Amino acid sequence: MASIRRTLSPVPRAGIALNGEACNVSSPLSRSSCSASNYSSSGALPSSPFGLVDKRLKHKAQYSWRRGVFQFFIFFMFGMFIGCTPFASLSLSTNITSNKPQSFVLDTNRTILLEGEPGDSHLILDQLSKDQAGVKDLLGDPKMDNNRSVMENMFVEVKNPLIIVTATQTGPFQAFYLNRLASTLKLVPPPLLWVVVEMNAQSHESANVLRKTGVMYRHVVCNKNLTDLTGMRVHQRNAALSHIEVHRLDGIVYFADEENVYSIDLFEDMRKIRRFGTWVVGKVSERRNGAVLEGPVCNGTEVIGWHLDRSKRWARARRFQMEMSGFAFNSTILWDPKRWHRPTLEPIRQLDTVKEGFQVTAFVEQLVEDESQMEGLPSSCLRVMAWEVHREDTSTALYAQYLSATNNLDHINPF
Repeated sequence: MASIRRTLSPVPRAGIALNGEACNVSSPLSRSSCSASNYSSSGALPSSPFGLVDKRLKHKAQYSWRRGVFQFFIFFMFGMFIGCTPFASLSLSTNITSNKPQSFVLDTNRTILLEGEPGDSHLILDQLSKDQAGVKDLLGDPKMDNNRSVMENMFVEVKNPLIIVTATQTGPFQAFYLNRLASTLKLVPPPLLWVVVEMNAQSHESANVLRKTGVMYRHVVCNKNLTDLTGMRVHQRNAALSHIEVHRLDGIVYFADEENVYSIDLFEDMRKIRRFGTWVVGKVSERRNGAVLEGPVCNGTEVIGWHLDRSKRWARARRFQMEMSGFAFNSTILWDPKRWHRPTLEPIRQLDTVKEGFQVTAFVEQLVEDESQMEGLPSSCLRVMAWEVHREDTSTALYAQYLSATNNLDHINPF
């Protein structure tokens, strides 16, 4: 038989040269025993499969690192975009709300009775003033000119807080006066704070009356030893001014004596005051036929003169012809002198050393310099919305209420 001879390449052994080069054959689990130059020149694969796996692991690790960096960059940019969205979408939100009219109403319709800690009432008024200040700043921003009408419609119900100061005295008519004034204030829309001041201590009668009125109030005590009771109200009002200044209450301050009669429209007009507002006051007495006017003569809202009570010879010597119930002012004048450019930092108080009859004008001179800083209310000052009744003339209160209901000057004799 013919034999077939195969020509097979010999298996390389250790120490035997192959193609002129020595090659060490080791265990199959070891790395390639031949130099890398042999395989690179011949183009053959390495003898061990683990060399290829190692290269794939390195490539995969590099890919995972790059993918993590890319994902971090994407999420970082997405977070930056979300963070900047509220500032960039302000005009968009106002355009959306313009199609559907909305209203912004402060939650001040709840009756709040304050008689405990001294800081309760001013915190409420501070929050209301901050909300209102934020609205004014927003409407005053020149960037919001295009959307000014929309914003004004949204915040149309925001009103200036009123701070009504009443000096009361213990007596047989105290409950009657407080209940009557409380009935008037209860008809005034909030926000309103009623500051009631008593001498030395809170009487049980007045405390019970205030607790049942349903008006947000603050019961203040004036601790001052007086030998002359004629200037009692001066010190009571100063105690209220000190309370407003210490707690930095922001609103329109008005001194409403308990025996006087007031129109509801007066309190609504007060909210328009920027610095100092004044109006005509009717004075009623049993010793006179008719009523006497005191207060400003106005051309629109500009004060150009004064009504003069000719029955008082010393009246012409007064700088401003007005009564305590004939003006109101911004409370920030008391505790923010830099805002109003006050020449002195002395506290504003009513002076008990001034002659009677000149106390009002001396107090007003601390608030304003002249008539140019005043606002006449209402327009042209043609309505009498406050009536002063002397304490001994309690029977004339009904007559004053009748004149207040007429809301005109036809029944008044200015002389």
